[in-house]
Amino acid sequence: MSDVRPQSPSEGQPRRTLRLTFRVRDGEVQLVSHERLEMICPPSIGERPEAGRHGGFWKELRDAQDRVLFYRLLQDPILSSVEVHSPDGRIRREFGPLREAMFEVLLPDEAEARSLALMGEYLDPAMAREARAGGARELARFDVPAGDRGGEAQRQGGGQ
Repeated sequence: MSDVRPQSPSEGQPRRTLRLTFRVRDGEVQLVSHERLEMICPPSIGERPEAGRHGGFWKELRDAQDRVLFYRLLQDPILSSVEVHSPDGRIRREFGPLREAMFEVLLPDEAEARSLALMGEYLDPAMAREARAGGARELARFDVPAGDRGGEAQRQGGGQ
């Protein structure tokens, strides 16, 4: 986990932020738009999760050597499940039908960044139980978009 650079509130942080908007539809993730903003990106919180070891969802900003420059934890981007709390204290996860969802992330706009990866357990709720046993993995990867603003970007491959 020490391969991510430490972040101080202002020292060495890029003064620009990349806002990315994604759509999840039919088990596929699409980068639908991007915008470069004149602001300091909020820092990541906590230790960086590791694929195969941790669950949940997060984004990783990576350089040309595939090193993680930055990560951002995400709420479940497909919004297909809820926690059900029983009166006896047990908690279980119930999955609903897959539906289209949109979400945004903020990442530092770093010159050495080349790609961003969506890490997570699953995109298809039917695969959720099987996926949980192995932890998170790379679901999709995208090239860092060029230009100040733009729409529909191409995915690099991978995923479900």
